[in-house]
Amino acid sequence: MPPTKQPSISSSLSSPDSFATATESPLKDLNGAATDISSPIVDTEEAADKTYSKASQLPPELKQHCQIYLEENLYLITLNLLNSLLSSNRGSPDNPTYCAPPSQLSLLNTAVVHPKFTTRPREEGWSEVSAESLVYLRSLLSRFGPINSGFKQAFRFINTTRHGTPDSYYSDDPDFGGEDDGDGTYAQLKRGYHQDGLWRRGQDFFRVVGWAFNCSVLYPNRWRHWRHWLKFMLDVLEQDLHERQKLDEESGQTDYPMLRDSILATYIAQRSGRGAGGGLKWIMEAIFADGSVTASARFQEIWPKEHKENPKSIAKKRKRETVNIDKGNFGGYMDDESVSSSQTSEPPTPQKRRTNSGLGDPDFQALEPAYVESVPLRQRLFSLLSFLCHYLPRPPLDFSDLYQRFETTVKSLPLPIFTAFVNRRMCVLELESQISILLGILFLLMPSSALSPQKVDRRWQDSDGITVEILERCFLPYPANTIAIEDNAKLSVVLENMLQIMWCDGSEKFDEKLRIAVEKGISARETKVKKKKTSARGRMNAEDPEAEAHIVLEMSAKRLLALVDLIEADGEDAELTEVDPMDEDEDESEIEATFMTAMDDIEDEDEDEEEKHGNDKRYCVCRRKESGTMIACDNNACPYEWFHWKCVGLRSKPRGKWLCPDCSSPSRKKRM
Repeated sequence: MPPTKQPSISSSLSSPDSFATATESPLKDLNGAATDISSPIVDTEEAADKTYSKASQLPPELKQHCQIYLEENLYLITLNLLNSLLSSNRGSPDNPTYCAPPSQLSLLNTAVVHPKFTTRPREEGWSEVSAESLVYLRSLLSRFGPINSGFKQAFRFINTTRHGTPDSYYSDDPDFGGEDDGDGTYAQLKRGYHQDGLWRRGQDFFRVVGWAFNCSVLYPNRWRHWRHWLKFMLDVLEQDLHERQKLDEESGQTDYPMLRDSILATYIAQRSGRGAGGGLKWIMEAIFADGSVTASARFQEIWPKEHKENPKSIAKKRKRETVNIDKGNFGGYMDDESVSSSQTSEPPTPQKRRTNSGLGDPDFQALEPAYVESVPLRQRLFSLLSFLCHYLPRPPLDFSDLYQRFETTVKSLPLPIFTAFVNRRMCVLELESQISILLGILFLLMPSSALSPQKVDRRWQDSDGITVEILERCFLPYPANTIAIEDNAKLSVVLENMLQIMWCDGSEKFDEKLRIAVEKGISARETKVKKKKTSARGRMNAEDPEAEAHIVLEMSAKRLLALVDLIEADGEDAELTEVDPMDEDEDESEIEATFMTAMDDIEDEDEDEEEKHGNDKRYCVCRRKESGTMIACDNNACPYEWFHWKCVGLRSKPRGKWLCPDCSSPSRKKRM
């Protein structure tokens, strides 16, 4: 194992933008270029060329009107006015469009997730405020970009333990004060209303992220709204990074001052300033928050009793009380409905991840859909951190420590969650980052007796690459470094995904050594886990807590062998296609299977055997499922549906009618 973590990237797969941010879409074409991965919002090159419109501040009168509407909870009226101003001019560089000030944008962002506009709307029409606010904020992001929109000033978190009293935050900002009616009551109302906002209650970005991810496990009713907020904020952070990087490079600033002043860098600095090493630890805990007792204690709800909902019966509109600012009575506008037991129901029972549900349950690896949905967002946040630390000369987090902490945390996850994080079909990281992380996890799981990649390729330490030879000789043939069944299952799953990535990339060809290495590794892992007793009688039973790991290890072994079959068939079909180029368009490879579909093929073989007794049709003499180049016999009475070319000795497409060896035999012709 190398002494320090370095980005382990294949030279054939790497690119100048190795640490570009993530994409929300997995690879669309298994046979396409490995670098054909776009950003979640726009392509990286398109982002560099995108020019945003300039934004103008609202006139003082309109600004004050909008602010009063917001304080009076007339959000829809405010949004209609702001949208009309935005759509009145399609935005040209010479004729800018109006944009709401930061103080109002912070309120609209809070409305996206605030309980009184989402799970507990207090009045008719309030449930529409969340969606309408998000639409307006996204429109600003698309037209003006994060810098021109003033999102950095609007979306800044305030921690009263570090900045003194809450009022100190607003006294420096003319948007939060200054406009008064002479006796200070209006400014007091404004400051008091903002104290209930996300940016003060949340304290810091990663605390809010941790609570949102806790909701993905415990409270799906809240996650339904938090996920939209997270997606928007990640879009803001990503576009902010790209735009600032572009401005720094255009101005020739090698120290990246604009990038250093990005929104994400500000969030990291706010957390990292509390102690050496505490920032990275806190950030990783937020990314992997899973609703456990520890995570729930560390990342608590933003608003009191936030998880409560309105009762099923429709609540009647209550009358507003008399406003008396001097006595602190804001007429119900400042009330937190979450603390009123008369307007809320009891919290729903937190959902739990299903693990060890039994050997007979085909859904034994299942995770709750909300948690699965959160995995790409967790990976995407890590990717943004990686992007920032990669480009800054003096990053806020050590780049090597960032990757090591991420890999170590993923390696220690429960098996079902681990499988979701390393699954290449779900992963939204750039391909190079996927390879780097998978290699880092492999090094954590490999035994000390494993062959070092440096002995296979002396340039490996310098090029920091992964090749077919290194995969076959240094990783595939080995078990895990412990006898734990879960560790060996994790190692097998990682090898599956690494093998898929290299095969789909297609830059290097596999040979006959691949099957030998895979079979050797499967046998070594089976032998290793047998050293661990599974029960008092020495055999596994359905109550064994490691029964799930046994099943995962067994299924992974079958998928690895199926994947080898597909790779070998793909190689043979490629050779046959080269003999007759005319058939390229007609007989394109039909191998479009992931390791899960390959596993389904294996499981379907038993069904085919049963169907043969009730059906005269059969499938090739090799009894494989459909893959590669095939041909059907022109004899309608032939018991076979189709044959693989290689199984019947064909190297090119025959001319005219073609009969299979069985139908073309003399004895068969007599019967025909």
